[in-house]
Amino acid sequence: MANFEVLKTFHTGICVADLDFSVGFFCDVMGYELLNRAPRDPNNTAFITNVPGADVEIAYVSGPGHNLELLCYSGPAERKTYKARMVDVGHFHLCVVIDDIEAAIADILAYDDRITTLSPTFMTVDQGPNAGNKIIFVVLPDGMMIELTTQQPGQ
Repeated sequence: MANFEVLKTFHTGICVADLDFSVGFFCDVMGYELLNRAPRDPNNTAFITNVPGADVEIAYVSGPGHNLELLCYSGPAERKTYKARMVDVGHFHLCVVIDDIEAAIADILAYDDRITTLSPTFMTVDQGPNAGNKIIFVVLPDGMMIELTTQQPGQ
């Protein structure tokens, strides 16, 4: 048993390839609010990441019920691009509840022709705590996956 208490979940940090694109997507398409955007001291960034030469600009965006920390590193030079599939260990996705899945898909795909979906259309969840919800996954150009889901009354 833990000797401490988690008080709340503050934000989710996501490393992105293009901060302008990501901030634009979340603010212009998803309706999030930009709270702050600024570079960080490279010495502090290298210290906290334990990666010499790490250099980052960070944007905080706030959406309904949760904040995202969008991190865009410009250093070190030898960085990896991680584009996991849904089935790969280490994969994660962001799930947002929306009111109209068809409208959401149309708006998101219209924002940039590099955005794709994992399946040709949404599906309805057949069992579990989300039974009856419609879901679809969209993939942003840098590989970030976002699950769009409707929510049944009472969930």
